[in-house]
Amino acid sequence: MEELAPLEPFGECYDVFSQSENGQNETAEKVAQCKRLARDIKSRRATRGSLPADIHRSLPNRQVMDELVELYFATFETCFRILHLPSFRADYESYTNHLDTTKDLFLLRLLLVMILAGTIHGDDNVRNEMATKSSSWIYIAQTWLSAPLEKNRLKVEGIQIHCLLLLARQVTRVGTDLVWISAGSLTRMAMQMGFHQDPNRFEEMSTQQKEIRRRLWYTILELNVQAALDSGMSPMIMDEDYNTQPPSNANDDDLDDGNQEEHPTHISFQPVLAGSLPLRLRVTKVINSLQEEPSYEQVLALGTELAQACRDAATEIEHAASMDKTAKFASSYCSHLLRRFPLCLHFSYAITAQRNPLYSYSQKVCLAAAQDIVSLLEDVLYYRLLLAGGGMFRDIITRGALIIFLGLCPEPEGDSSFFPGRDRARKESLLQDGRRVVQYAKDRMWYGETNVKVYVCLNMMMAQAECRLDGKPSKEAILKALHESLDTCHDLLRTRSSTNPADPSTETWAFGGMEMPLLADFDTDFDFLGDTFDFGFSDNVFPR
Repeated sequence: MEELAPLEPFGECYDVFSQSENGQNETAEKVAQCKRLARDIKSRRATRGSLPADIHRSLPNRQVMDELVELYFATFETCFRILHLPSFRADYESYTNHLDTTKDLFLLRLLLVMILAGTIHGDDNVRNEMATKSSSWIYIAQTWLSAPLEKNRLKVEGIQIHCLLLLARQVTRVGTDLVWISAGSLTRMAMQMGFHQDPNRFEEMSTQQKEIRRRLWYTILELNVQAALDSGMSPMIMDEDYNTQPPSNANDDDLDDGNQEEHPTHISFQPVLAGSLPLRLRVTKVINSLQEEPSYEQVLALGTELAQACRDAATEIEHAASMDKTAKFASSYCSHLLRRFPLCLHFSYAITAQRNPLYSYSQKVCLAAAQDIVSLLEDVLYYRLLLAGGGMFRDIITRGALIIFLGLCPEPEGDSSFFPGRDRARKESLLQDGRRVVQYAKDRMWYGETNVKVYVCLNMMMAQAECRLDGKPSKEAILKALHESLDTCHDLLRTRSSTNPADPSTETWAFGGMEMPLLADFDTDFDFLGDTFDFGFSDNVFPR
């Protein structure tokens, strides 16, 4: 057509460039030479360097590495599906036999896997060893990801590293206040690679590749919604922004055979989490909205949907746990990730219910959710994660703790009991939860917590609750708890300061003249009390 005549050169140019690979004529050969020269120029540009040459020195012995890898796949990987087990095992065997030829992409994933599993390993010495190395390893991975964008980072392996890094930062409390920013970057990177579109829309993709992409996409969505909930920000993506179907519960070995029948030998809880993701994205958007406050009717409607989703998930979780006794950690993890949402949705109304009984239902919902979360402290393996973790793992000492102590210490004018002894008997279960939370806050001091306000405040609240339930004055007991808990924190911090040396295997590493760890420098101190007793949340959640 004549009106397209000005575009004719584009067609000729396309023909020339498409022939350049074959070198059919002199012009095509010239184009091919230009491409080779361009690649040569790009290869000389400043780019991310290799990992430290002596990084292998910092790795634990083979037996410990084997244990950490196995532990990771039995725990974290059951909820966040990031790695393909047969592929990882093959790369792992290759690494242990040929240390010098291992690719950085695999080594970074191995380091992050060991960080995650190291926080819950049963041996104190292994946990301590991993704790001394984790900041350095996280810095290495973050530096690799933060370098100027290169196309070879836009691979499945790059997405896996990013996912593992976000989890590792939270379980070790390194840069946890910045996770929402990184989760947004990860989401956009995945969308750039088409993960938000179901892989059935793409041609020439194996069953294994499709399933890995679906697993990674729903892992990214889960990391995104959890980080948004913690940061008070928007999840930045809603269910209408993607059409990727939820992952199956198929075995990794079955995927290698092209068979997607669901006869798993390892329980996966990701499909359980995926089922409620669209709802939890909507709930998070409402909770963190900067626009007009949602009506209580809207909160109740969302809460009803959320309660049903949690009940359905609980049924599946209990069924899976009954079939596989090793799935206790996974069931605790999955329950925790879900129960946080009703707690956060009803939280501000539960606080208001102290003075306005119209919101007593929210107080009931929050108290049930808080007690469910506190019950996770009874899971020995999961308890280690809660001790070490920040981000999504710290709400037991924020919203959960506050709700429990409000239940123990209602407003004086609302406490109509004339028999303190009976009141104590009625609340004995809640008292036990309060004591668990206080002990948990103390134990966290041994596991890296440096904010003394957390334990001090909870100890003071426990003293007040005990006095109120016994019908005794509380002022003197609160002051006594203040001084005793401060002394305890001082002794704990002094002991830790003298017994936590740096890892000598990482001291010689150079990172462009920058001091380590970068993320820890940016991480802000979680102000548990502050001047307004805000428990780390914005002032507007508390009644004036």
